[in-house]
Amino acid sequence: MKRLVLVCLALVIACGKRGDPRPPVPVIPKATIDLVVTQRAGKLLLSWSYPALTTAGKTLGSIKRVSVYRYVEDLPATAPLPLTAAQFAKLSQKADSIESANLAGASVGAKLVYEDTPPLHSSSGGSLRITYAVVTEGPGARSEFSNLQSIIPLDVAVAPENLVATARAEGVMLTWSAPAHAATDPKAKPVIAGYNIYRVPKGESLGQFPVPVNAALVKKTEYTDVPAYGTFDYRVTAVASEGSPRIESDPPSAPATATFKDLVPPPPPVSVTALVEIKVVRLVWDPVDVADLAGYNVYRTEAAGKVKFTSGPPIRQTHFGDESLQPGTEYFYSVSAVDKSGNESAETKSQTVMVPRTP
Repeated sequence: MKRLVLVCLALVIACGKRGDPRPPVPVIPKATIDLVVTQRAGKLLLSWSYPALTTAGKTLGSIKRVSVYRYVEDLPATAPLPLTAAQFAKLSQKADSIESANLAGASVGAKLVYEDTPPLHSSSGGSLRITYAVVTEGPGARSEFSNLQSIIPLDVAVAPENLVATARAEGVMLTWSAPAHAATDPKAKPVIAGYNIYRVPKGESLGQFPVPVNAALVKKTEYTDVPAYGTFDYRVTAVASEGSPRIESDPPSAPATATFKDLVPPPPPVSVTALVEIKVVRLVWDPVDVADLAGYNVYRTEAAGKVKFTSGPPIRQTHFGDESLQPGTEYFYSVSAVDKSGNESAETKSQTVMVPRTP
């Protein structure tokens, strides 16, 4: 019996024995899918989301580096078909790498940004097509190539000059001078398809990849922006090509600043009536119905000149009593409406009144 128990116990232990050890599943970074390339003056800017996931959908741990691959080709008279992934893998070369210690410095928000300055024309002065992809390298494996992004660099203009921002009632009016030459070659005539307008609150940085306020390219050297009320810095870039990728000049180093506020005055009071009473002239008028009304200014005019009674804030009521009278003097009064932005309407005058010499 004792031997039978030992045999059973041995069988149970044998059934719980682990199998042969399996190799660990490799941690493969997921390929980037949102690489974007733009041209700004004589440099090419690449941007893509910071690598965060593995091919298994897990959180990616440490990153050794992110490598930038590039392929440059002379363009024939007719542009060739886009490269396939297999062609790019065979023809491209590593242009640079962002090592793990430098990833933080290359980050802008949730994006990684890389600036490249390759030749923008062939040795004979012809056009080039430059195609990029990025690869994320983990401790034990690397991702596939990212989506391919191609750009044909153009002779981008220098930054527009003489930018002026003027606040008007209808918005902020911007004017500037068209650039005369290219940023890449002072002797070359720039390619200008239109302009982009950028606006930020006063003192804020424009950032690497700002969004223009204009929905379509501005074709003239003027633009009226209608922002929320406030003080803003404006910059304008010259754009060499419509659509994507974005190809534009550097923005001006110094912005044009304007404060946009309500410049439209309220309507004037409809009527002002002056009533002569004992030792007082009583003024009454119809209220002005606007949401931002601050009140009213009251004026009296006589031979000696014009007097403004409301030296402080505008009065809120629709009546006013003038007791500073000189008997035997002829007066007329006027009332204007004032809004909370300080805009004042035209004045509405009363009829002329004569203050009697005796009560």
